[in-house]
Amino acid sequence: MRRSAPTHPHPVIPRRPPGNAVLGAPLGLYDRMRDAFGLSTPMGVAKKVFTRLAGLLVLVAAVAMRRKRR
Repeated sequence: MRRSAPTHPHPVIPRRPPGNAVLGAPLGLYDRMRDAFGLSTPMGVAKKVFTRLAGLLVLVAAVAMRRKRR
């Protein structure tokens, strides 16, 4: 459980189940990636990087869905 828990405080996340379980794992991954890349200090840089990564994931998903239709 500790491996998937967030490493930084997220004040808007619910503290009781099922909200904490549903949102805790993705936020834990996000925090660990942010820590691994050393982007936790300047929040502007981290936000840009992860926003672009999210956009890239959405683009890949859209392309995959389009290819599946054919």
